[in-house]
Amino acid sequence: MISKRIGLFIGCWLLFAGVNVMAQPAPITIFMIGDSTMANKPVIPANPERGWGQAFRALVPPSFQLVNHAMNGRSTKSFRDLGHWDNLLAQLHPGDWVVLEFGHNDAKKEDPARYADPATDYPANLRRFVAEVRVRGAHPVLATPVVRFEWTAQGELKDTHGAYLDAVRKVAAEEKVTLLDLEAL
Repeated sequence: MISKRIGLFIGCWLLFAGVNVMAQPAPITIFMIGDSTMANKPVIPANPERGWGQAFRALVPPSFQLVNHAMNGRSTKSFRDLGHWDNLLAQLHPGDWVVLEFGHNDAKKEDPARYADPATDYPANLRRFVAEVRVRGAHPVLATPVVRFEWTAQGELKDTHGAYLDAVRKVAAEEKVTLLDLEAL
């Protein structure tokens, strides 16, 4: 389990390691948007829970700025509806990177404020994020949602995101966006 986590973080770091820092007129900024699986968590009082975006700081070059906008309970729909996306866009500059990881809360059919259908609304929301990042000269990266902590009787992680995994992979391929396949990792 620990080696898979390390592989995830190294894979994320390698994604950005190819960026030519010297060619950039300003420091490179990586913005992260998503749900609780990526979000920063309080360190005090002692809390063992961390989003992967919180641990990512230790793995990127010190010259990179890392801004984690991920928040508990957010979906592609609620992140925009609650104004968090507009906040990020106001900070975005050409050459920046935006890693988007949603799906966990998009699947909550019982919550119309967050639900996004994996066949229609979810991929449309992802495409809109990608287009708005590109218009600003920044680089989108789509990430598959992180699997929920549910196990089969054989000790394997259950596929808890099904159609959402397929949707983000399809959007990444169609839009020619870098895909960070967290589910595969």
